[in-house]
Amino acid sequence: MKYAFITPRYGGDIGAGAEHACRLLAERIGKRHDVDVLTTTARNPVTWNNEYSEGADRIRGVLVRRFSVSSVGDRAVRDELGRRLREQPHSRADEIAWVGHLGPSSTGLIEFLKRQHRSYDALVFFGLLHPLTVSGLEIAPERSILFPYLQLRPELRFDLCADRLSLPRALGLFSSAERRLVHAFIGVAPHHEEIVGIGIDAPPPQSYPRLQQDPADVITHEDEDTDSDEPSEDGYLSGRGVLFRRRHRLYSRFVLYGGRVESDNGCEEMLEYFDTYAASGDGTALVLMGVKMIKVSDAPYLRLAGVLPESDRMTAYEAAAVTIAPGPDDLLAQSLLESMAVGTPVLASARNEAAVEHCRRANGGLYYANRDEFVGAMTELMRNAQLRERMGDNGRRYVRQSCEWDGVIGRFERLVSRVKAR
Repeated sequence: MKYAFITPRYGGDIGAGAEHACRLLAERIGKRHDVDVLTTTARNPVTWNNEYSEGADRIRGVLVRRFSVSSVGDRAVRDELGRRLREQPHSRADEIAWVGHLGPSSTGLIEFLKRQHRSYDALVFFGLLHPLTVSGLEIAPERSILFPYLQLRPELRFDLCADRLSLPRALGLFSSAERRLVHAFIGVAPHHEEIVGIGIDAPPPQSYPRLQQDPADVITHEDEDTDSDEPSEDGYLSGRGVLFRRRHRLYSRFVLYGGRVESDNGCEEMLEYFDTYAASGDGTALVLMGVKMIKVSDAPYLRLAGVLPESDRMTAYEAAAVTIAPGPDDLLAQSLLESMAVGTPVLASARNEAAVEHCRRANGGLYYANRDEFVGAMTELMRNAQLRERMGDNGRRYVRQSCEWDGVIGRFERLVSRVKAR
């Protein structure tokens, strides 16, 4: 079968949101079916400037067709119009005008869809409130699937949201929390729907024998002289995640955050809360694995691991005693599921309903709503090795039963079959 995946931007450097979900699904489904990604030449979601070249290219086995951005909208007009829409009576035309200022618009992409949509078995749109979805869904709604990637926002009360959620033949969702927004908050009963989710590659358990290591990770005599705190017992030389611990000289227990370190994804709150926990003096380090976009303190318990390739991320999760997932809006909860996949328990923000749902269903982690709950959960997890082990086993089992890619693709294909049945 042949699918068109429509998304505002596309690339390996996008690590969150609907565009990230689009890439994850496109790369996996593209191994079984013919997938064309239709997107723009924009890279930056703030400016929507044309940075990529127009035309077709194959990226990780997926054919990507890029079209230039024809309009990016005006941010000042967008903000003012959005405020008026939330506070005053307005028309459908006002809502459509507001969407036009969210960006990006691409006349070339929409014209391509109008000419070529019959050559695809299904049109799959990612993200609800942007011009490509709002305009594109009108072209062939009977063969369209929408992954709206919904998060609780005042704008979901706009009539346009309910209209566009009702328009496609089927909705693809990433969690039960998102489904509740569709039914209870917006009040839409879709024609068809499926909680597709995303998949996690669960690696087999590793024993990491002492001699099975990269030569680059061998500690030299010079290292031994300069690092007086390095333990000599075999526990450091073998065990879970040994390569990551050796490479970053992590000689004792630590907790890990994997993601962008920025101000609007819960990281600042996490750092403040962990500072309170660190005052207990148990010596646990917090390792930050990702791009640092904000200034962080030089506290001795903080370690920066930087950006790691995907192949090393799972080793890092495996090495940690606990993984923290502070993002309140991370609908995919990928880092949380990756941590569970290798048997490491998680501590998640209670504001993220998708993360809380995974913690409850798996019994593989705890969650916090404030500073006291964060400190209490961290204290309990770090002093109770049996609890960590039990939660780790539960999480690993949950991911293998619920989050394997074969199951995700099967649910996607079931969704498409409802469109084809039409």
